[in-house]
Amino acid sequence: MWSTRRILGAGGALLGSVWLVKEEKQPSWRVEYPTFLNKEGEQLSRKIINDQDKTNLNLRLYQYQSCPYCCKVRAALDYYGFSYEVIEVNPVTKSQIKFSKDYKKVPIVTTSAIEKPLVESSLVISILSTFLTLQKRSLSECVDFYPVIEGTNTETGKPQTTYPNKFFIMCEDSIKSQEQLQNAREEREWREWVDEHFIHLISPNVYRSWEESLETFRNFDRAGEWERNFSSLERYLAIYMGALAMYGISKRLKKRHNIDDERKAMMDACNLWMKAKGNSRKFMGGKEPNLADLALYGAINSFVGCRTFKEMREQTNIGEWYDAVHQAVSQKQGRYLVAEKSAILAKQK
Repeated sequence: MWSTRRILGAGGALLGSVWLVKEEKQPSWRVEYPTFLNKEGEQLSRKIINDQDKTNLNLRLYQYQSCPYCCKVRAALDYYGFSYEVIEVNPVTKSQIKFSKDYKKVPIVTTSAIEKPLVESSLVISILSTFLTLQKRSLSECVDFYPVIEGTNTETGKPQTTYPNKFFIMCEDSIKSQEQLQNAREEREWREWVDEHFIHLISPNVYRSWEESLETFRNFDRAGEWERNFSSLERYLAIYMGALAMYGISKRLKKRHNIDDERKAMMDACNLWMKAKGNSRKFMGGKEPNLADLALYGAINSFVGCRTFKEMREQTNIGEWYDAVHQAVSQKQGRYLVAEKSAILAKQK
């Protein structure tokens, strides 16, 4: 069911500000689709609102809807039930992130809690997870747990920024047992595997041929609602120039990562994950998804609707696990953590 709300300005003048609100079955959260620019002059793609989120972080995600790194961040935000805004970035012009002078990749997450934007998908997820885990810590204090190291890339000679702790969730004294330590180590290792191995398999698969590359970008067009978020010229440039560019880039990526048969490599990776998870656990995290589950789920979400996804479900047994994580994320099953943090912050006021 859809409802429309018109917002009137001073003197009753109609400002043309229309919000389309999709009424979800769940009473505590909803998705709004604004059709006007915000106060910064930006077109919001949508707003995800959880009435139980009182953290006051005012999160805003600058993204490509089908970027695997952005999909990872969204999976975590949705699972935990954070309220946040989404701005779809044009992959060709990137005009939406012109405010970011030194960092020109997505995702970028801004928040009113700190001045500097959060970057690097796994780092963003770790900082927000630490914020929920350390209930008495502010977001600024959690950011301080993740120092940056400036160096030089040994291959290119260009400046390089690294975050050595980006896969760690800071728990202070909350982890005590050997089993908890082992679980945390396993989670880190598989999160790193998603970033360093699985994600590198995606481009060679979804841009395997010009036909598949164009098909993939048309899927991005639909998923990212480019018709609503961009002008017609920007939209068609993004589809055709993006498809052409990524078709060429995918060949270089295939060679760089020593991939002989991209489809086989994808299926092998899915089988490896399922073997490691085993039959005794519903998720890698046990009864509930952990950050490794959310990372792989997010990465896979980047090519839902593409041929690769269909073949992956047909040729491996990962579908049941994927559907279970999808349900957990869709139902925001980790939202109790945001609720607990909100309650603690309310007491501190």
